[in-house]
Amino acid sequence: MKRLRIGIYPLSSDLTHPGDRRRIVSWARSRNHQLLIGESKKVDFVFISEGSDFLALSQLKGPPKVFDLIDGYLAPQLVTSDYLRGLLKSAFRQHLTYPRLYTSIVKEACSRMDMVICSSPEQRTTIKPYNSNLHVILDNHSEFPLLKFNHNSDARFSLFWEGTTHTLRGLEKLINALAPEHIPINIITDPTHHRLMGKYFKEDVLQRLNRKLGDIPFHFNSWSMENVVSNAKESSLAVLPLDLSNRLQVMKPENRLLIMFRLGLPCLTSNLVSYKRVENSILSKVTCDSYEDWSESIRRFRHDPDLMEQQVARGQRYLLENHTEEMLFSKWDQAFESLM
Repeated sequence: MKRLRIGIYPLSSDLTHPGDRRRIVSWARSRNHQLLIGESKKVDFVFISEGSDFLALSQLKGPPKVFDLIDGYLAPQLVTSDYLRGLLKSAFRQHLTYPRLYTSIVKEACSRMDMVICSSPEQRTTIKPYNSNLHVILDNHSEFPLLKFNHNSDARFSLFWEGTTHTLRGLEKLINALAPEHIPINIITDPTHHRLMGKYFKEDVLQRLNRKLGDIPFHFNSWSMENVVSNAKESSLAVLPLDLSNRLQVMKPENRLLIMFRLGLPCLTSNLVSYKRVENSILSKVTCDSYEDWSESIRRFRHDPDLMEQQVARGQRYLLENHTEEMLFSKWDQAFESLM
């Protein structure tokens, strides 16, 4: 493939947002393609993130347009929440359109793009009626070190949770399963959370955790790669609970689970289709169906180091067989070649 000039409308102006750096940015830099922020002329392709006014950008004339739709916005959801999201996006001028169902905005944009890239087969199913040139590509996790499972029998058993503040509610809802054991948990996330559209009504996350987690002992650190790695090394078991009443959460791909495997941590998750798919492949317990299942599974892993080590070994083998960096970059190659 020749060196491409790609106009990009990213999630972050410096391309450091995970949805930028772990996706097109890592591929483009590996292949020596040129990324031009905010450029739609004199380029080979225009790459449009879901954080931009993708509806307006879908109407651009000129080079082929690629839409990176990494969240499950087309999942079935309540009409009220769907309309409210569309209303807010319109009112705050993220999308220059009249107030309407947000799914209708996304569907219209998808139908106008030359290609859509998404994160999971489940998302692909919801997008397919509106665009036939679809490619499923997970994030690149190579920024996380590949660590060995390290069980210290003398260390206190502790849990590990890492993620964006938008997924905190799942952790907060898990307190019924965690409280009886008083197991400490290491939490890595951003220090502030904006409750509206990622911009408005700022909330202090440490204060929120103190209020929500009650008597559960926890150690909080702001997100950085150094904090993620050091806390992972000091933890015994990762947990990825999600708020299953949130349809966007239900459509999440398996990225976070694969990151835990890279960090050498055994992991328990909510029962998402994406996580279940990995569980079925590695033939090791991963997903939990209820608070009782969470409690029993945490207890079982706590007292069975061999079970934890086995899950990590199988998870890392899954990474080597299905998710190497070159496999990932080849998917990006194939996606862009489909437009040439």
